[in-house]
Amino acid sequence: MDMHGAEVRRCGIRRDPPALVVVYHLGLKTRKRTIKLADVRDKSVVDLFNELMRDPSTKNLLQNVPKAQLMRLLTILRDLIHNVPLHESIKRCDEEDVISSGEDLNTVHPDLLERKKAIMDELFEQNRIDPTHPEFEYDKEVDFPQDKVETCLWDSDECEL
Repeated sequence: MDMHGAEVRRCGIRRDPPALVVVYHLGLKTRKRTIKLADVRDKSVVDLFNELMRDPSTKNLLQNVPKAQLMRLLTILRDLIHNVPLHESIKRCDEEDVISSGEDLNTVHPDLLERKKAIMDELFEQNRIDPTHPEFEYDKEVDFPQDKVETCLWDSDECEL
């Protein structure tokens, strides 16, 4: 079945047996597809996501679902399989979805790092101004206050490299 024209309406998870449930609109019909997930207990969230994206039919259906949303759903499903209460899993996901400028992403778990990257990609796309946009300014000059400028040795003309 060709899923290129499918418009995803809802995406959720089922705990037993582990599955991703997708409600989508194709043509004039609304359909529901259940994608079974094997070995959720043993695999990382990134591995589960990559497995979904390797299958061509699943990839075509899920290509319009934000990566951060899929990663969040897979994280919650994995927590449920490991007997973490739903409210605790959702609370932890809410805390993990916050991007902090002071956070050291070099020390976080690869699953969490991948989720943070997906969230940052979405934020970048939301804030990006297209060159065809009326408010787009090509050569934008910004004046910084001189009292907050810090000098460094490599900024001076005396430094030879």
